[in-house]
Amino acid sequence: MVDTIDLYSDRGAKLKSGVDLGVISPMRNAGIKKIVMSIKRTAAVDLFGIERTLALASIGGKGRLIPGRQIKLDIVRNSEKIRREVADMIKIDSKDDTIVESINGGRELLVMIPSTRIQVAAEYVSSLTCTASAVTQAIINEFNVGMFDAPTVKSAVWGHIHRHSI
Repeated sequence: MVDTIDLYSDRGAKLKSGVDLGVISPMRNAGIKKIVMSIKRTAAVDLFGIERTLALASIGGKGRLIPGRQIKLDIVRNSEKIRREVADMIKIDSKDDTIVESINGGRELLVMIPSTRIQVAAEYVSSLTCTASAVTQAIINEFNVGMFDAPTVKSAVWGHIHRHSI
C-alpha cells in the first residue's frame, strides 16, 4: 500500500491529489533536497538584539541584568564591516556558495554557510555554530573588545543566532 498526499500552493489552491509520498522524499526529489539543504545552511543574526543586550547587560534573558557588565558598541551602524568580516571567515574559497546579506537596514544578517560545511559536518547545527563563532570574532575584532569583555560578547551573540528558512 502506497501512502499518498494532496499538494497545495502557498495560497491554498489544490495542485494535485493522490501524490505518492515517496516522490517528495529528499532522497528522490531534487527540489525538496535543495530546500532542506538551504534550511540547514541558513542562520539569522539579530545584530540589533546583540547591541541592545550588550548595552543593557541583559545576558540570560529578559529581566536578568548584570550590573557593571554593560558594553556600548555601535554594532548596527557598523553592520557592513561586520558582514564583510563574517563572510570572509565563513567562506571556504572565493567560488563557494557562501551568502552573507544585511537585512532590515543592518539590524540583521542572513547567513548561508557553504554547502561543503554542511556536507562534512558531524552535527546538525553547524550553520548556527559557524555563524555565531564568526559574528563573535567579527565584533571582537571590529571594536577591539578585550579578553575580559569577550565572554560577554560571546554570550550576547550566541543568544541572538537562530535557524532561519528562506
